[in-house]
Amino acid sequence: MGEANSLIVVAPNDVWDQVEDDTYAALERTVHTTRDEKIFNVTQTDPTSGEIGELLLWRQVLVFGVPDDPGILAIADAADRESVEPGDVVQASNVWARGQLATAVVLEPGREVESWRGHLPGLSVHLEEQFRAYVVNRMYVSGVDTVTAEHLRQTYGFTLDVPRVYQWVDRPGGITLIRNDNPDPSELIRSILVQRAAPIDSLTPQMVYVWRTSIDDEQYNVPQDFDVTPGSGRVFDLNGTEVVEVRGIWQDRAAYPAAGPFLARAARCGESVIFMDAWLYSPNPRRSKYEYMMQLETILDSFTCVD
Repeated sequence: MGEANSLIVVAPNDVWDQVEDDTYAALERTVHTTRDEKIFNVTQTDPTSGEIGELLLWRQVLVFGVPDDPGILAIADAADRESVEPGDVVQASNVWARGQLATAVVLEPGREVESWRGHLPGLSVHLEEQFRAYVVNRMYVSGVDTVTAEHLRQTYGFTLDVPRVYQWVDRPGGITLIRNDNPDPSELIRSILVQRAAPIDSLTPQMVYVWRTSIDDEQYNVPQDFDVTPGSGRVFDLNGTEVVEVRGIWQDRAAYPAAGPFLARAARCGESVIFMDAWLYSPNPRRSKYEYMMQLETILDSFTCVD
């Protein structure tokens, strides 16, 4: 049960009351999409509560406790561990439900609150890395579309690792549109537009803003206005290529209030500059936009210039 970014925390209420704020701050870190969005949603329950039987069936369960707590021992047994010590973090699959990942965070007896807080920084990083791996693995379950990669290589001199569920079409002006609107374009659209331009002396974030404005009216069914996220512009090396990136929020100019986040980049490739604009439409407020933007970012991160 539950989403991959929902965390069920099993811990005694008297301990939770002392670490609640610190735990929310560490595990419910936010990222900005169209708004501040939590990476994880945390729900705490006491091991003696009446709802424990149902909550133990959720996809991600974290049990905080001392070495001899029953929940800690159940996860240790599933991980083939004969014993655990304070400070250990042990993970096992399918402990109380199939497809579940359970994490035992072993606290020091008599210092439960202090050891809980000590675990939080590393636990936050570890869980987020696992979530990113889950998102990427699920995205590529269909495999990489080698036909799209070869088309981009021959046409533009670079490749992208695009999942097979995306479709592409060439347009005039050295443009290719790569899009996935499954299961329904009224519910979810992931779009990447690619354009090759003449060499430019200097790549800047402002240049990327200007380019996105120039292609907007001609290439998108409904023209978009957009706001750039302050401080989002950056220049970095990607697989040996200089890349400039900006992020922001787009919004249709039409009466229908469609909007979403975008990620635009410019990269040098041979004698040309490649511009890329990836944007998301996902109007369901209960659906994580962060997850889908992570997918688009992963595809753009696969950008590789070729001879």
